[in-house]
Amino acid sequence: MKLFQETKIELYSKHELKICVISDIHFSYRVKNEKLSTLLGKLRERSPDYIFLPGDLVDSNDMISDIKEEARLLDFLTELGKIGKTLVSKGNHDVYKKASKEHKKKTGDKWEVFENTDFIEKVRKIKNIFYLDNEFYEDKNIYCFGLTLNSSYYRLLNSEKDPKNPGENVEELLESLDNLDQKLVKNLPKNKLKFALIHSPACLSDFRVKAELSEFDYLISGHMHNGLITPVIDEFWQSDRGVVDASKKLGAKNTRLSRKTLKDGLIIAGAVTTWHESVGTFHKLNALYPSYFLTLNFSKNKLYKSHPEITKTYLNY
Repeated sequence: MKLFQETKIELYSKHELKICVISDIHFSYRVKNEKLSTLLGKLRERSPDYIFLPGDLVDSNDMISDIKEEARLLDFLTELGKIGKTLVSKGNHDVYKKASKEHKKKTGDKWEVFENTDFIEKVRKIKNIFYLDNEFYEDKNIYCFGLTLNSSYYRLLNSEKDPKNPGENVEELLESLDNLDQKLVKNLPKNKLKFALIHSPACLSDFRVKAELSEFDYLISGHMHNGLITPVIDEFWQSDRGVVDASKKLGAKNTRLSRKTLKDGLIIAGAVTTWHESVGTFHKLNALYPSYFLTLNFSKNKLYKSHPEITKTYLNY
């Protein structure tokens, strides 16, 4: 399948803005230039003021260890910056690489934490690209904070797994928020649209988390790959639940965008690459899934204040 699914959301705001959200690109040698160039074309057609990328830019840092592959990704980001101000936050795949034989033998982990500071510095030098690693971007229209969750939060490393808590843990999320400089999430500017890019939406509906982030108008997430719901089922089963979430939990909530999540100010983007390189031969299942992106249209139309409008369109490439 060579399709994009665009979900358009009409929202009320005193500011008239257009924002495109692309998440979970999972860049690797399997992500071909055809997909990237077509995505760029779709974004150019929409002329967004901002582009949000809430994590998993790379599938793992091994995928950009080759200088040509790194250059290919940097070229893509350069083109994004030409379209609109692009705000990038970290996902779980952005802070890992495949474990070396020594590390795997010592720990039993298939992955090891790797902060690719050289690559991040190259990204920061690109015009109109803002890499938000527990940092914020602010201009006359918006305030946007990018939260980086600890590697242990995602439970990818055997040494960090707790049999009693195999998945993401709200207590760890709350601890991460408590450890932040509170100026990042409190006493925010009242006359601007306020966004938080938080890669995983798993725990964002917890009442304690909502209280900590109450000053944000919208929380922008990805990570869940639309619950691995195929397009036909997606059209008929209107729910925030999917088949499975990123922690392999069946029927988990907050895996898909729905009116329920939108009411909470939670916007969940599907993945640009649903089945990525690190899942091995399962990547062939991409033939069943489109590449997803969102277009958020903010206008002064008060109709959308109480009734935001959500529409889905499938686009060939």
